[in-house]
Amino acid sequence: MINRISFMGKVTSPDFEASAQKARLKPMENDCFVKSTEPKKEQPDNEFIKWAGENRFLEGGLQAALSEENLLGQGFSHSVYKIPNNDDFVLRVSRNYFDSKRTDYSQYKITDTEDKKLKGNFGQEVAILETDSPNDPRISVLKKQNGISNGNPPPSAIHYENGDLREGELPYEAIERKEHYAKCLQILADTPEEAYDSLIDKFDALNNAGYRFDYYNANNFLLDEDKGTIEIIDTDKMSDKYDNDLGNALWALTNIEYLNTYIMPSYNPDEPKVSDDDKNLAIKNTLTIIDKYTKAMQKKGKKFTSEGYEFTVHLMGSFPMMIFLQSNDHYAQVEKLREMGLMD
Repeated sequence: MINRISFMGKVTSPDFEASAQKARLKPMENDCFVKSTEPKKEQPDNEFIKWAGENRFLEGGLQAALSEENLLGQGFSHSVYKIPNNDDFVLRVSRNYFDSKRTDYSQYKITDTEDKKLKGNFGQEVAILETDSPNDPRISVLKKQNGISNGNPPPSAIHYENGDLREGELPYEAIERKEHYAKCLQILADTPEEAYDSLIDKFDALNNAGYRFDYYNANNFLLDEDKGTIEIIDTDKMSDKYDNDLGNALWALTNIEYLNTYIMPSYNPDEPKVSDDDKNLAIKNTLTIIDKYTKAMQKKGKKFTSEGYEFTVHLMGSFPMMIFLQSNDHYAQVEKLREMGLMD
């Protein structure tokens, strides 16, 4: 049989046309897309919680982290531990009521407490680890800051309430503490003025988000010598708006309460002595810190208040501040600060 030639240039036959017609009428069976009815599992936007889940932190990492070898430091009421294989967060737990060996870690759960309104790293809490039992300690997960602890903690942080020195703590007047104090003053004196400008901005960020800085411990400033920055840790959520006292913050930054301990001779005759040159350098560096800090306040339009007890009594009554304000009379000092635009 001779096949017909179509005007479209195709060869056709009765069998071919029948097969094509059948294919056109047959419903499509493949390449169909059916919407899934299973709910999509949302990923947590909290970076620590996401990391903890991926690394099964609660199942084994938590207990391992809270060991003596991971202890970073201790304040008046809390101990801070590093987290192995995680350089972004640390753990904080009560110092007085925590015994790692007696704690049951199997019931701990994670709760997201991150405040998205607080922009920046202030060592703030991002999550808590806790159980339903009031006997198990509440463990905070904090953002990690880098740097060395500024100055020395107050005596209350290294002594028990009865006056005895806590285990593992150096005496307040130990030469190691004096050397660390002098080193921090030198770092702060060498820190560029831009870091002080940034520090004032950081207090603004804390104020706007309603966080109070714990200025009672000079250690709550961290000095990042490599980056040339002054960092803040240990803050507490207060309200939607809070005004941190910049005078009290300067009192902490200078660690002025330790100056007399540094200058005064040790009661131990075998203790190494601080030279007169080093004493004078400590005073000089303190003056430089005050100068850079107050210049940053002037640049940012900030002022001291008369409400900060540590500032008005202890810092303004100190020898370096008397030199800086060229008077040992409190009222004359206040007037000088007004002339500088630093007080109303």
